[in-house]
Amino acid sequence: MTAAPGYWMNETSGVLRPAVEAYLRGDPLDDGQIAALRAYFRQWIAGPWAADPGLDKLRESVDGLTSRRAIVRWLDLAMEENIDPL
Repeated sequence: MTAAPGYWMNETSGVLRPAVEAYLRGDPLDDGQIAALRAYFRQWIAGPWAADPGLDKLRESVDGLTSRRAIVRWLDLAMEENIDPL
């Protein structure tokens, strides 16, 4: 069984938390923050529910998260599947 993914509020690198907080505040995201969010979402979509074929679109599209707009769309799709990484 795959372990549940880590939660952003518990991360200790000092990279992800500021990126998530900037996203949630609606602040502009730089390339590093987008990369941190993308990596975080990648681990979420590889969580225990990853075997669900209904999540193929999320798995396939996570690497294309290169802007706030793409992140918003991806999170909307995730929420439709009851996956809420934030």
